[in-house]
Amino acid sequence: MFKKVLKAGAVIGLSAIVLTGCATKSYVDEQDAKILEKLNALEGKVSQMEQMHKTEHPKIVGRIEDLETKVNNMQSEHADIRNQIQAVERKADENAAAIRGIEDRLGAIEAKLDRLSENIERVMKKSLAK
Repeated sequence: MFKKVLKAGAVIGLSAIVLTGCATKSYVDEQDAKILEKLNALEGKVSQMEQMHKTEHPKIVGRIEDLETKVNNMQSEHADIRNQIQAVERKADENAAAIRGIEDRLGAIEAKLDRLSENIERVMKKSLAK
């Protein structure tokens, strides 16, 4: 008899535990309603974002293309300026070489003038000495 009571108690206890873990239909419906409400709110936000994307996207793409054009133009101008600077530097190097050549020739002329001057002084001294 004790075993029967024990078995009956165990069955009732287990049933109570199992049944309390089960959700009622109204609880499930409430949870479904909350989830649907959140889902609808998210769908609304997604729709707003899609609409904003449709209206703003062409503007943004246009701005990006304008900026890319400006960057390309600036890069081209930068390359042109760099080429001009290199041409000026080459010309400056050529001029510096020409100046060095002129300085060398002037040095040679000065040396000739010094020799001529010395020769003239010698000739003058000789002619005065006579």
